[in-house]
Amino acid sequence: MKNFFCAGMFLGILLAVSSSAVAAEYPWELKKDQDGIRVSVRKVEGSSILEYKGTVVVNASLESVVRLFGDNGRMPEWFHQCAEARLIKANTPEDEVLYFVISMPWPVQDRDLVFRRVRSKDPTTGVVEYRSSALAKVYPEQAGKVRMPYSKGLWRFTPLADGRTEIYYQQHGEVGGHIPAWLVNNLTVNIPFNSLSRFRKLLLNAQS
Repeated sequence: MKNFFCAGMFLGILLAVSSSAVAAEYPWELKKDQDGIRVSVRKVEGSSILEYKGTVVVNASLESVVRLFGDNGRMPEWFHQCAEARLIKANTPEDEVLYFVISMPWPVQDRDLVFRRVRSKDPTTGVVEYRSSALAKVYPEQAGKVRMPYSKGLWRFTPLADGRTEIYYQQHGEVGGHIPAWLVNNLTVNIPFNSLSRFRKLLLNAQS
């Protein structure tokens, strides 16, 4: 039984679906399919916060997509409600620790997140992935912010044969503090949809 449990957790990490393999039992529910962007949500075992994912195909090369995504200082330009994003530490060019602030509507306090982001590339397919996980205790808590205790995410960039790139984004987290779950879950569509929409727009503007 112990070996089976460990194997299940290892598979869950590889798929980056959630904090536990059990979450894979919940089906995705399509919430928005608009302007080429599809957003789905699902329940996560032991959490009142929904997990979300979004996909879009952009008319940009993989190199252009990765270049923009890796420019941490530009994240507030495209990530929904991001007020600040900056590098804390670069262990290697592929392994970074970032600080991220999410602006919340009044009277809810802003949230901040410290997370490790690891980049990998499949030498055969060319697919680039960024996997992130929260490191809540490695950076001092900031005045006026509530630290998010948990977050796990995946960004996957897949080069297509026609020169375009498919973007896949998946995320689940706990916001910390006292905030109604329904308020957080109301953002589970807006965050991926608006982020992907703005990211695509910046890519297109760079080509014009």
